[in-house]
Amino acid sequence: MEYRDYTIEITMKSPTVTLFQSDSIFGHICWATRFLPWKEENKLADFLSRYDNRETPPLLTSNGYPKGYLPKPVIPPVIQADLEDIIGKENRIEKSFRIKTIKKMDIIPKEVLKLVQQEVITSKRLFKLMDDCYEEIVLLRQEEQKLMVQHNTINRIRGKVVQGLYSQEETFFTTQGGVFEVYITTNYFTIGDLKRIFKYISIEGFGSDKSTGKGHFKFEIKEGMDIPIAREPNAFMTLSSYIPVNIDPTRGYYNPN
Repeated sequence: MEYRDYTIEITMKSPTVTLFQSDSIFGHICWATRFLPWKEENKLADFLSRYDNRETPPLLTSNGYPKGYLPKPVIPPVIQADLEDIIGKENRIEKSFRIKTIKKMDIIPKEVLKLVQQEVITSKRLFKLMDDCYEEIVLLRQEEQKLMVQHNTINRIRGKVVQGLYSQEETFFTTQGGVFEVYITTNYFTIGDLKRIFKYISIEGFGSDKSTGKGHFKFEIKEGMDIPIAREPNAFMTLSSYIPVNIDPTRGYYNPN
């Protein structure tokens, strides 16, 4: 079967503990493949065995990103002289919070990424473009709130608390927030298969504490990917977490997780 591209649009229906990282998404796809009924026997074993051929992996998945956004390119930070040229030397203190926030931003609107790709990417130009869409990204992040929630451990047999309070970070979404896109390319699963798999995951829940209602969502699968592609690229940017092997290029910039 030839490779086909799909976009999974996920809308959260509950808080979540686990982020939509590609390794976690892949793990959930494997568990769904294991427990769903198929015509073939040992569907999961057959699926995983096809990764033995590194040139034709049966499925690749991205991380999940807010709808309309992709990861900000990882390049060296803007130098002080360029920063002062953009915001003005006299505004450094007044806009210090804005500067720190832009430096920490990890996503970029797709239309802005298209602008980035049209010329050589420099730290100064990227910071300027991020400064232009600062308010947009801040408003988006306000639609999700990360809170420390107190929990305890209960012995269900004795009906008593066996561990004191501990904190766990959970992400809550407003009615307008919590919409993510996951990009998948596969030569193994059909769109019908993916719908079954993600229906299973959406009902079971995604990530930690799914048995207590975390990580539940609704979804829609679309064919194709709306991803900006440079005409004459001289570099690449990954959309998923991965561990490079010996033949992978290592010259570049990374965000270790």
